[in-house]
Amino acid sequence: MNKKIIVLSFLAALLFQCNSDSDVLASFKGGTVTRKELRNFYQLNTGGRKPEPNHPTKEEQTQLLETLGLFKLISLYNTEKKLVSEDELAVFLKYSKPQMAASFLQRNLAEKLEQVGKLKFAFVRVIAVFSFDPKEEEVTRQRAASIFEGIQKLSSKKEIIQYVVDHTDQPAYKAVGGLLEPQCLNCGNDPNLTFYKEAAENEGKWILKEIDDQLPPGADPKTPRKKKFLILRVERVETIYASRVGKFFSKEFGKLKSLAKNYIETPGISDQIKADVKRNYLDLKVDDIAPRYEDFMKKRFLFSAVSEQEEQLVKNAGFEKANITQDNLNTFNHESVLLTNTKTGETVKFKDVLSELEQLAKQSGLDSSKLDDKANVLQFFRQQYIWYKIADHSTELKDALESKDFQDMFNVMKLYIVQPLVFKRELPNDVTVSEAEMREQYEAAKMFSYSKSNPNNPQDRTPMPYGEVREKIKEDLIRAKKQNFVRELTQKLKTDYQFILDSSRLKEGKI
Repeated sequence: MNKKIIVLSFLAALLFQCNSDSDVLASFKGGTVTRKELRNFYQLNTGGRKPEPNHPTKEEQTQLLETLGLFKLISLYNTEKKLVSEDELAVFLKYSKPQMAASFLQRNLAEKLEQVGKLKFAFVRVIAVFSFDPKEEEVTRQRAASIFEGIQKLSSKKEIIQYVVDHTDQPAYKAVGGLLEPQCLNCGNDPNLTFYKEAAENEGKWILKEIDDQLPPGADPKTPRKKKFLILRVERVETIYASRVGKFFSKEFGKLKSLAKNYIETPGISDQIKADVKRNYLDLKVDDIAPRYEDFMKKRFLFSAVSEQEEQLVKNAGFEKANITQDNLNTFNHESVLLTNTKTGETVKFKDVLSELEQLAKQSGLDSSKLDDKANVLQFFRQQYIWYKIADHSTELKDALESKDFQDMFNVMKLYIVQPLVFKRELPNDVTVSEAEMREQYEAAKMFSYSKSNPNNPQDRTPMPYGEVREKIKEDLIRAKKQNFVRELTQKLKTDYQFILDSSRLKEGKI
């Protein structure tokens, strides 16, 4: 194809995209919803993740389009009725806009990494040595040390594989010579990957690791744990583009299945081992499991990349933030430092964030009772406050806030904030239900929603006493009434503003 045809084709594609962006998919008295707005709305709802094949479907797009149209109707209704002022909206945008800019950068990063991101996989061979009785820990340790010493004397691949088969305590591993499915080395900080990362740093060398076996769910933490020893080696490391991870796993699972198929033909192996091999490998439906592994690994990879970007944004702005985890939430007190300006030494303490959140609750009518929960305060700090605090110091956030792409996205984002505020003004706050209504609900649903199953026969259900479920029934009825008010209001808006949705212009699997 000559260069002129290529240029013309490219220009035609651009013109088509422009026309496509401006397609009117829904209209109402006072406005429209374009394809570009729907695309931005979809990206907001998916976090920029790549859609599955043939998604979003026309039904999914229709639902999104209707929701986006409703948001725009509510915004228009708010403007005409002057329910929520710009000053009131600014209280939320003070924190939300910088957060949205950070989310915008995260979405852009995720979209980029979906195509050009590189996942690093280690090919690991393992010998598992178990202690079936906690009392035999020392014996098992000595056995593992002996096996570890023995395998280091071997050099040929054939000898190594046979040695693994002869010494591993994991029956299924025998079928593939102890070879695991590829382990991602840059997909987060999962503690289970620690050993594989260490082995990758010593590629080609055997290492011996001792770990405690996991206790069954609900077991006493003081219960003695069986010891497990892993003798492992990373034989090679491969880097795979994110866009090719699915094909990569299809190929590797296919290899494992082929190895297992050859092994099961070995004379003399027990029926139990054959059953284990069949369950773990031969019954493996590669076309089903490879996409699931792809999705799982890519989600971990993207989450890790986004987390690293967050850390870098804070660092580049000249700040250092406290490490907040689910395990250390209760260690924070009012004097705990959550954020430090490394240039000026200025600090933000827990009590400062709490004060900001209390003011926000007071101005917006949020439920202030939730502020007693440290988790809620720290969540506000991590998700919103931190971006508000560093925005004026962050070049990346400033550039994002000023970009046209963000402004287009922000116009859609802002609708999320307006909608609950308008509902709070328009919907009744004092929704009540009578005792008669609760009794009627109980009688209608006591064999379903308000019953418990017989432990000996799950199909046999017994109604719970009315007194035990009265408060739940009350909450259910109040929630249902509020939802009914919402439906009535939204239907009224659609009618009053003559909302029309044109689903015929939607395309399966493409917005």
